[in-house]
Amino acid sequence: MKISTWLWVSALVCIVNVGTASATWAQNRIAVAGWQGFAVRDPENKFDSCVLYNRTIDQITISPYEMLGITRAANGDVGLLVFFTPGALTRESDVPVNLTVDGHALPPLGGVAKSDFHVSVAGPIGPDEVAALRAAKQIEATAENKTIKFTVADIGAALDTLDECVKRYAREH
Repeated sequence: MKISTWLWVSALVCIVNVGTASATWAQNRIAVAGWQGFAVRDPENKFDSCVLYNRTIDQITISPYEMLGITRAANGDVGLLVFFTPGALTRESDVPVNLTVDGHALPPLGGVAKSDFHVSVAGPIGPDEVAALRAAKQIEATAENKTIKFTVADIGAALDTLDECVKRYAREH
């Protein structure tokens, strides 16, 4: 499943431009220890996916760079959003994304540079890779010869929260 550029750019613009959460953001917000995010709707206002970031929404308003997002689409597919520094990527290019989880390289994943600083791996990410992510403490992501490292906690809880989010919002529509 491809996630439209409009969807993610709009979500980031809203986060960056809204200093405080509106009632809409509050009711679509999801969180688990160390991760915050929200349910995302498509341009027709249908539920599309849920996303959690490895920082708070307030921190994202300060800087949407150098962070990790985990997504779960309405169909259950797990994906990733990897945010580098501005200008690190070639926008709209298809790029392989290489992940190293706790020192172990995973098979390359396909990604799309949605901006000059973030790449979306819309998935599906396979069950072996999801299992590795679930237990991860360190994740290293490389795209277009740029590498970023994350120390993470409770990805298992984040994945469970995303699953609950999809079940909740998919049921409403």
